[in-house]
Amino acid sequence: MVTKRFAVLGSPIEHSKSPLIHNTAYGVLGLDWSYEKFEVPRAGLRKFISELDAAWSGFSVTMPLKEEAFRFVDSKNEAAELTGAVNTLARSQTGWAGYNTDVFGIVQAVRTAGIGQLETVLIIGSGATATSSVVAVRELALDAKISIFARNAKARAALVKFAGSIGLQARSVRSLKSSAQRADLVISTLPGGALDAISSKLRRGFGFNPRGSVLDVAYSPWPSVFAAHWSDAGKPTISGLDMLMWQAIAQLRIFTQGDAETPLPNEVAVVEAVRHALENLS
Repeated sequence: MVTKRFAVLGSPIEHSKSPLIHNTAYGVLGLDWSYEKFEVPRAGLRKFISELDAAWSGFSVTMPLKEEAFRFVDSKNEAAELTGAVNTLARSQTGWAGYNTDVFGIVQAVRTAGIGQLETVLIIGSGATATSSVVAVRELALDAKISIFARNAKARAALVKFAGSIGLQARSVRSLKSSAQRADLVISTLPGGALDAISSKLRRGFGFNPRGSVLDVAYSPWPSVFAAHWSDAGKPTISGLDMLMWQAIAQLRIFTQGDAETPLPNEVAVVEAVRHALENLS
């Protein structure tokens, strides 16, 4: 008999890998819990949760609900407070606690890839994941110089200002090619396919020869057209699946132990099992 129920909420949600990750982990941990997925449209989070019974103990929250989740919860962890976005809900004695585990996911994905010293980082995009990337850079390399490339000038300027407010050096850039070539790490936070057209132009002229590494949150297909520039050059590439897995590990810590800092019992085995399950999908 299932004792606790969890799910991922968002739209679109059909192709979410979160149920596979969480249910695989529950099996390794010996938990009789279930994890499902539900299509919940923008502005629909509060209504959806209000109709649930007490068996529902927590949720992963994806786009377009992260900002709404931030406003919905009764308490937040530091990463959520900084970014203004919540991607994890956990039932508490007083209501719902909100967490941002995307920051942890980015940090762990970069660290476990063995990326060296980061002096320059380029972040592509200006949404919630880009904001989480800025906070992640603060943890990875406080003295790194950050460049922001995004089409939305207002959002781009706001992200540069946010980075400065938390003690980071950041600037707006207009040339993706030159900035991406020079960066020790490029983090693309855009949806799958969003960089395909511009990627095809990168090798024109004198070509495109990146010197650092890339983390592309888009993971299907992999490598993405954008990340392929790095793999073709023999440089490290980090798939968004790594970020997805590690942010889910933080969620599992929260759901099982109440905080994201304490490792899971037998966490090494959990990570190995989840990696194997994700690899079998490709």
